[in-house]
Amino acid sequence: MAFILQPEEYNIIKGDLDVFLNNSEARTVMLCDRGGNVIADSGEEVTGAVDLVTALVAGAYAATKELAMVLGEDEFNAIFHQGDQTSIFMSSIGEEVLLLAVFSDETNAGLVKMYATSTCRKIHSLVDEVMTRSEVSISDPTQSFVITKGNVFQFEDGS
Repeated sequence: MAFILQPEEYNIIKGDLDVFLNNSEARTVMLCDRGGNVIADSGEEVTGAVDLVTALVAGAYAATKELAMVLGEDEFNAIFHQGDQTSIFMSSIGEEVLLLAVFSDETNAGLVKMYATSTCRKIHSLVDEVMTRSEVSISDPTQSFVITKGNVFQFEDGS
């Protein structure tokens, strides 16, 4: 099953990611579903396989959600991994979508978190609106973004 993301909605999301990237001084920002499929991105290309990075992020987020439940929380809505040269900040946007920011040691993590919070709020309302629509069947799931529980985003034109 799928939810159709209209081109103008994609453009709004892309614009929000561009603003976030510029304000936060991150190198890369991606919006992906909980299955690790990229919905939209902005900035530098991630070194290595993007699909592998987003799949690992989705897996890390799923594991962290289970950890939160063991500790009595519904979920931890943000995760931060700090490296010597590169760090990653992840934040959930509702039940189905994750925001991922990759940034260098020269970027302030607090700045990334602050702008991520406002960006997630903006995108969350749009994603919620999209998911209130009727689900549709798709013919080629390889051209779509799989979301938890079999839900899928795709463009109306099939791309």
